[in-house]
Amino acid sequence: MLPRGLVFTTWLCLSASALAARPNVMFLLADDLGWNDIERHGSPQISTPNINSICDEGIQLNRYYGQPVCSPTRSTILSGRHVIHSGVYFPFGQGTSLRLNVSWKLLPEYFTDNGYDAHMVGKWHLGQNTLNALPTGRGFQSYLGYWSGAEDYYSHITTGGYDFQDGTDTDESYQGTYSTYAFADRTIGLLKEKYANTTAHNPFFFYVAFQNVHWPLEAPQEFMNKCSHVPDPKRQSVCAMATILDEAIGNITSTLEEIGELENTLVIFSSDNGGPTNNHENTMSNNYPLRGGKDTLWEGGTRLAACMMGPSIAKKQVWNGLMHTTDWLPTLIDAIGGEPPAAPQPGDGMSVWSSVSTLNQTSPRSWLLYETHPNNFSDPVQHGHAFMEDDMKIVWTGATNPADEDGWFPPPGQDPSTVNYTVSCAPPPSTASKCSTTWCLFNVSADPCEYNDIASEYPEIVSSLAQKLTVYKNTAVPPVTGQGCTPIVVNGAWRPCG
Repeated sequence: MLPRGLVFTTWLCLSASALAARPNVMFLLADDLGWNDIERHGSPQISTPNINSICDEGIQLNRYYGQPVCSPTRSTILSGRHVIHSGVYFPFGQGTSLRLNVSWKLLPEYFTDNGYDAHMVGKWHLGQNTLNALPTGRGFQSYLGYWSGAEDYYSHITTGGYDFQDGTDTDESYQGTYSTYAFADRTIGLLKEKYANTTAHNPFFFYVAFQNVHWPLEAPQEFMNKCSHVPDPKRQSVCAMATILDEAIGNITSTLEEIGELENTLVIFSSDNGGPTNNHENTMSNNYPLRGGKDTLWEGGTRLAACMMGPSIAKKQVWNGLMHTTDWLPTLIDAIGGEPPAAPQPGDGMSVWSSVSTLNQTSPRSWLLYETHPNNFSDPVQHGHAFMEDDMKIVWTGATNPADEDGWFPPPGQDPSTVNYTVSCAPPPSTASKCSTTWCLFNVSADPCEYNDIASEYPEIVSSLAQKLTVYKNTAVPPVTGQGCTPIVVNGAWRPCG
């Protein structure tokens, strides 16, 4: 029998060794980047070599879905709860007391419970009225970014106030600095300061939520020049903003390599929703050949660009398993050897790590809830109802289904007949079902661009899927309402009120 002290020392060494071997996680989130805004999906219009590299050194998530707009998707990533259970169906307005439920344990807290450091950089957009609603009140140990949903990239002004924060303090030193530079520099600075040239550090989790390519359309002139081949001014701006985003991602991954942590870091790249297209929101992201865009339940609004590389991940592969943004919380905790939390309610996230890490093309998730709403819910501001099982998708569009996005829109300056898109569809039809008065049915494997409504041919499938959606509909909550006081502007800057 070993002496007690030796047993204790051995346990400490094993614990430290096991902790050091656990992978770091770098989660890189783009804003409003469309399916057709990265080279990986076939379009040569925007050069994204560093995003390509993540895909080449890892796997492309080919059937990965989120909510059709920003606050909802961000809430699902960090809480693991579907919007039907959080009530976060739409973005939080600036200057309101809307917030993600502050009693819930979020992703960074699960990481810190497992011995990780947790840092956030970038856009929050999940509540800003009280200190406990801010990133540092939700489990992140450090934060640099803006609490709101959209602001000027240089002045950081939104709705009459300055919004750029370090921790919980307004930091006016970033006035005039393009946000992408600020976010990349903070991420790189923390990596070099805390994790370089030493093995005596905790594993880390970074959640870096870039502003690009969300409006307003602003980019440094040198990046506009790199996109001079794009004929449309708005599309040229999106190209420039995606190009600088890609450069920032490359600078971060290069730093991980420089400090010797790249091989032990899961690097995830993801967009938050489909891109606003065809001048919707006065911008020109692109999802072609998928139908629709941001704020719609079509594939163009919900099927997201994403890749992942790192330990236990195959290289140069495509994973066709089904995944939803709610799955990140249990999946990542599973990936680091933690105990994934059980789904709070049916319809919330599940771990897909066992399939992703072994490239098993059959996902634990065989169904996907896009969105639904409570019974007798009369609020006209809703995207509608949609549900998919295997390859069959039903959709009934709501009042928020922008007409300017209901279709198929190649980006200006691109001839689709010359592009080898990774999603292959025939030329679009001249008309298609709007799905606003009854259920439509699409086979999204045979018809990924949602050309052909086959509901009349398969009424039994429509009925079966509608019954399954009803199970989740019965657990859906109304939209979240304001809690407490509203944020205020103090000396020209947005501040929490309590």
